[in-house]
Amino acid sequence: MKLLYITYKVDSRDTLVGYVVGWINGLARHLESVDVICLSSGEATLSANVRLHSLGKDQGAGRIMRALKFLQITWSLSSKVDAVFCQFSPEYVIAVSLFSKLRRLPILLWYTHRYVSWRLKLATLLADRIVTASPESFQLKSEKVKVIGHGINTHRFAPTSNFQLPNFKMVLAVGRRAPIKNYELLITATRFLSHQVRVRIVGGDEGNAPRNYAERLQEQINALGLSDRITLAGAVGYDQIPFEYQQAAVHVNLCPTGGLDKAVLEGMACGVITLVRNETFRAVLGDLAERLIVASDDPKVIAARIESLLNLSDEDRYMMNERLREIVVNGFGEEALTQKLVNELIALR
Repeated sequence: MKLLYITYKVDSRDTLVGYVVGWINGLARHLESVDVICLSSGEATLSANVRLHSLGKDQGAGRIMRALKFLQITWSLSSKVDAVFCQFSPEYVIAVSLFSKLRRLPILLWYTHRYVSWRLKLATLLADRIVTASPESFQLKSEKVKVIGHGINTHRFAPTSNFQLPNFKMVLAVGRRAPIKNYELLITATRFLSHQVRVRIVGGDEGNAPRNYAERLQEQINALGLSDRITLAGAVGYDQIPFEYQQAAVHVNLCPTGGLDKAVLEGMACGVITLVRNETFRAVLGDLAERLIVASDDPKVIAARIESLLNLSDEDRYMMNERLREIVVNGFGEEALTQKLVNELIALR
């Protein structure tokens, strides 16, 4: 099979979508060739049977120029591929649908977001199949939707050899700076943590962050007198994120119930104890759910749960670390997801 892969960005260092390079290479191992169209590109080592076509957003190409180049590339490739995979954005499905219908090329869409727009509704009509990470990750009801989980590179996201922890108690939160991440709640909860605990928030302003959101978070930190205990680290390259997890004693994700947040699974793969509010993870965590899901939005309750995890015995911590990694390796590995994507593409032919 020859695949046309349409995505936002191909850059192994990108804080949000650095993992895309792994997906591309994973598919390339199963397919004859993969042609990738992206808005912009950066550092990426790609398989020999992958051809990259950047629309040049990173080089300053405007919207009209990018649209014209997209049409040109898509038309030239449409007679040379067997299927189309659109990642993230319903706009890609809409843009490629005319050519795909003329050439009778099936379209597979990957979408994992609670937001529903008219574009998503239209893309759902135009796509032949939609794949997503969890039932909560795709809010439209359609027989075309199939849940296949996430794909985590468990070789990159792995613990240190013996689960050694740093000398101080570090609490980590990873994810773009946005209100849905509930960093305000974590900041408030820090007031009730032991004074030796340090909190590190890693993530940039990519996506739909409100204007001056980072400044507002820093103002809250300063007002509570926590500037020496909480660090807003900003964006960190994707290649450095595993190191962030490996240095943490506890990873905290306070997003509300919704889709499977990839950052949670990455932390688990690194063998770091991860506390969540998202009830979607109850089925994933199994017998660990009662200890690692906190339903409350009371900062004192959250702080108490974090303290209990920081104070685990070495034996209990080691057991939990190994179990969390095992869950990701067995159920959410990148290779397993790649095979599921290939199976879906073959089924659509």
